[in-house]
Amino acid sequence: MKNSPGKLSIFSVPAFLIFLGLCYIALTAFSPVKRQVISGDRINIVLLGVSDFDYARIAEVIKLVSYEPRTGFLDVVSIPRDTRISVPSAVSWRGFQKLNEVYSRLGRTSSSKKQHIEEFNKVLENLLNDRISIDHYFVVDYRAFTDFVDAIDGVRIEVNSPKYYVDRAQDLYIDISTGIHIMEGEEALKYVRYRDRIRGDIGRQVRQHKFLHSVFDKFKSPEIITKIPSVIKAVLENVETDLKFQDIAAIADEIRSFKLENFRVQQVPGEPDMRWGISYWEIDRRGLDEIVEVVINSQEINLPIPAADRRRRLSRVITAEVWNASGRVGIARDTTRYLRERNVDVVRYGNYGVRRTHTQIISRRGDRSAEQGAREVGAMLGCRNISTDIDTSRMVDINVVIGEDFNPPWGSDEFSAIR
Repeated sequence: MKNSPGKLSIFSVPAFLIFLGLCYIALTAFSPVKRQVISGDRINIVLLGVSDFDYARIAEVIKLVSYEPRTGFLDVVSIPRDTRISVPSAVSWRGFQKLNEVYSRLGRTSSSKKQHIEEFNKVLENLLNDRISIDHYFVVDYRAFTDFVDAIDGVRIEVNSPKYYVDRAQDLYIDISTGIHIMEGEEALKYVRYRDRIRGDIGRQVRQHKFLHSVFDKFKSPEIITKIPSVIKAVLENVETDLKFQDIAAIADEIRSFKLENFRVQQVPGEPDMRWGISYWEIDRRGLDEIVEVVINSQEINLPIPAADRRRRLSRVITAEVWNASGRVGIARDTTRYLRERNVDVVRYGNYGVRRTHTQIISRRGDRSAEQGAREVGAMLGCRNISTDIDTSRMVDINVVIGEDFNPPWGSDEFSAIR
C-alpha cells in the first residue's frame, strides 16, 4: 500500500536530515579545518569587508576571528581600518600609513590575489606581536554580503534608534526605522555600513557585532540545515577564500553547535590621533597585548593576582554593575563591597539569571576611560576576559559578570574587614 502524501512528507523530513548528515560526514572527512577541530588546534581567520572606490580596493572592515575548539570560545577582534602602521620611507615619506591604505597598496603591487592577502596577513600578524598566526581568510565585498544574507533568508535585528544617511557620490541611501526588522541582504548591508557622526566607527563595529550575533542565532535554528548547500554556494561563488567546499561545510556545522555565551567581541584599543590633518587610530599597545593574551589563552581566563593588584585603588571613580552568574550565594554582594573600597561605584548588583563558566569584564561606554577602568578592575579581580559591548542605556562604565571560575581576590582577614 502506498503512503499518502501527508505520511510521505512526515517521514521524508527525518530521512532527508539523515541524508544530509551522511553527506556532511562524507564531505568533511578530508577537510583540514575539520581535522583542526578534532585535534583541538586553534583556528584563526581574517575577515575583510572590502569595497572598490576610485580604482582602488579598500578594506572597510578588518576582523580577526579566532576559534578555540577545546573550550568552544570564539573571539572576534575588530581592528580599526584607520590604525596607524609603520612603513618604509620609500613607501611613504611620513613613515606610516593607515591599515586600509596598506591593504590597497599591496593590492596594487602584488602579483596575485593570493600574494596580496598573504602579505597583508603578515602585516596583521606583526601588528599582533607575531603571537597569532593567521591560517585562513575571507574577503567579502558588498555583493557577497547581500547574497549570503539572502541565502539564509535574512536576519532578525532590533534597531534601537533610526539610521538615516545620504551619500549621493556613493549612491548610498540609508533610512532604517526603529523596531524589529527581518533584514534581507540590501537592508542588512546598509545597517552594517551606517556610521553616525557621534560614535563613528566604534558605533558601526557595535552594529556589525550585533549582526554577527543574529547570524549565529540563525545558524542555530533547525531550518538552516536545508539552506546550508545554498549558503556554501553563495560563499564559494562570491567570496575570496582559501577554504574549500568541505572546509566551509565543517565551519557551518561547528557554528550550529556553538554557544553564544562563548562569543567574545573586542576592539583593538587606542584613541584618534591627528597627523598632518589626517585622523589615525593610535593603538594602545598594552591594551592590545592584553587582548592577544585573552585570545590565545581562552582556556585559562582567570590568572593569579599579584599582591599589588589586590591592594590597588583606582585614581578616579568609575561606575559598575556586578552580576552573579556563578551560582554561589552572596558572591555579587561580597565583590561589590570589595570594589567599593577601591573607588568602583557599584550602582547595582544581583543575580545574572543564567550560569556562566567564565568571569567577564564588559566595557559599556567604549571610551578610553571606561576601557582603562575595565582593565584595572580586571587586574583587581584576576580576570583578563575583558571585552567591549557598548550600551549607554545602562548608565555605567563597566559590567562585572562573575562566572564559575571566579577566585575571590580577598584573603580571609581582608574579607572579614570588608564585611
